Amino acid sequence: MARSHNRSHSVIYERMKEVHSDAVHRTGDVEHEGASMGNEQVFQQVLLQFSALFNLVVTISSSIFASAEDKVATEFAVGQEVTVLGTSLFLVGYIVGPLLFGPLSEKFGRKWPLIVGVCLSSVFGLMTTLGQNLATIFIGRFFAGLFGVAPIAVLGGIITDCWNALYRGVALAFCICLVFAGPTFGPIVGGFIVENTSWRWTMWVVVIAGLALGFVAVFTYPESYPPKVLQIRAKSIRRKMDNPTIVSPLDLEGLSLEKVFQLYLVRPWVLFFTEPILVSLTFYQAFIYGLMYVCYQSYPIAFMEVRGWSQGFASLALIGIIVGVVMGTATVVIYNQLYFKRKVQANDGKFEPEARLPLMIFGGCLVPTGLFWYAWTSDPSIPWPSEVCAGILVGWGMYTIFIQCFSYIIDCYTDMANSAMAANGAVRSVFGAVFPLFANYMYHNLGVDWASSLVGFLALVMVPVPIIFYYYGARIRARSKKARFRS
Repeated sequence: MARSHNRSHSVIYERMKEVHSDAVHRTGDVEHEGASMGNEQVFQQVLLQFSALFNLVVTISSSIFASAEDKVATEFAVGQEVTVLGTSLFLVGYIVGPLLFGPLSEKFGRKWPLIVGVCLSSVFGLMTTLGQNLATIFIGRFFAGLFGVAPIAVLGGIITDCWNALYRGVALAFCICLVFAGPTFGPIVGGFIVENTSWRWTMWVVVIAGLALGFVAVFTYPESYPPKVLQIRAKSIRRKMDNPTIVSPLDLEGLSLEKVFQLYLVRPWVLFFTEPILVSLTFYQAFIYGLMYVCYQSYPIAFMEVRGWSQGFASLALIGIIVGVVMGTATVVIYNQLYFKRKVQANDGKFEPEARLPLMIFGGCLVPTGLFWYAWTSDPSIPWPSEVCAGILVGWGMYTIFIQCFSYIIDCYTDMANSAMAANGAVRSVFGAVFPLFANYMYHNLGVDWASSLVGFLALVMVPVPIIFYYYGARIRARSKKARFRS
């Protein structure tokens, strides 16, 4: 990946030059400061690694509480249908968070909204860690989710800042690998913590990790948003030259409540309700996201209640999904390097976003196949490795759908990627919050076999969605006023 970055121009610098054309006061010094943005390779790698780690921490936090639900239910003498709110309310916070942090990152840059969000999430995590009643615990979980979504909300913008469409897929593949693996690691880590110590340590782990990572990022995480970088450079030159007329376009932008409301809160939903590409793929991706949290509820039933495993070992069955996610990452990287990249280079650097979709179609076929396999190998008379291996196909398919959907949306709405992903993230989180609420009832009433089959049939019904856009996406984009794809 490093070599490919060396062969590409710095996206940050190229986009900063575009911003310069609108600058109020241009100087050679500002241009020079912009050009010194990198050692591009180091700059991109620092951003990539930190973005991935931030996303890993907050996604582990989203699901780790699921492993503590039984202990919390016992401590506070309530049913598990109540304690599951600890996971659902965290994801309800995810609904609101993208509408706040995505747009804020377009005004204040990527760095500080991200760091402040993660640190505030950790602070509210202390309410869950130390809370002595369910109200305190649940309120803490909601606000931890609201602020913890910051790394996910700004991820699309960061990727767009630093990589052009040709190299974006590989960078996004790595980040989404950890975004997807994080919620799966949560129950595994939490399962062994709960077995060996207090359930509250499941929260201490993510609180400590979030605060530590935020502290390090304050001193090492670079800003990537070109208008914000230009503002920082202009401020430095203004102070150095004692010339108050040196300003950046971002300095001149007002932040009235009307503008915040119209541009930052309304725009994501205008996009969502007027763009068939965004609404269709968002619902498909949201279903897959909800399915992921159904797995975290169904695996304890399948392996603890049906097969009689301990909580720690039952959580290890989720490793099948993680293996699938890793295989999905490898598939996406290989696809981008061997097929997508060559296709673009053969076409003089031009491509259509629909070139992302064949892999999404492939993933769409894997998910129902894996679910049916998982469903009908759940009987204790069938050796457990078969049921665990079914998770590989599920994880593989869910990941490829997720990553290619992200890439396609970012390609289609490059200039408004954060707003598009804000609406996408909000709807996705609704599914993630609601699905766990009925998963336990469904699996206990229908059994692992028929409940998983039902979900598998729903996944099968959605397979045609990317197929339709593969054949007709270009025509739909041609009629859109918002899908401003640039080859």
